[in-house]
Amino acid sequence: MDKELRPSIKVSKNGPYIAKDVETLRNSKGDLIETKPVMTLCRCGGSANMPFCDGTHAKIGFSGEKEEDRVPDKVETYVGKNISIHRNRGVCCHVGYCVHNLPDVFERGRDPWAEPDAADQEEIAALIRSCPSGALSYTINGELHKDYSEEPEISIMKDGPYNVTGIELNDPDGSVPETQDHYSLCRCGASKNKPFCDGSHYDVEFRDEKN
Repeated sequence: MDKELRPSIKVSKNGPYIAKDVETLRNSKGDLIETKPVMTLCRCGGSANMPFCDGTHAKIGFSGEKEEDRVPDKVETYVGKNISIHRNRGVCCHVGYCVHNLPDVFERGRDPWAEPDAADQEEIAALIRSCPSGALSYTINGELHKDYSEEPEISIMKDGPYNVTGIELNDPDGSVPETQDHYSLCRCGASKNKPFCDGSHYDVEFRDEKN
């Protein structure tokens, strides 16, 4: 694919995400939303035309700045006999696939949070690959796994973030996802670690009836 035609998302200063050459955009039901070569996607949480920007960010004085009391980007590693689990809490969207589906391995409030020897390594690896935010990755036999060659797509999580796969993110402020392969972008406007989702949509009870 020509480099100039590769899909990309640019984070505009205190404004929307500018998505270019993204051909697949899905709502929370998995239905396709019609796309254009250039789309402006709301990230302030206030657009009346979600997922698209309608200029509300300017009216409400939206700020895309990170907040000082955010969970910092820091990779923690939990070493097991056959698999090591890595977590960057700073980009976690808190969808909860890990703690809900493998509670013996992942448990909120426990120290250590992850027990890599509590399940089969392939089962753990498959679960980690389902993490939409890139917060989780793993190492087996000395090889780090965090990029899975996903097809370019933006998928809207119900009342939550944009889950992005296979699309390059460009933030002039310098924010870089844990992996360009997949990450979750805030669309409620409340994340402390913008442009990434940090689960704040739950706290502010963000709702999007359309998507």
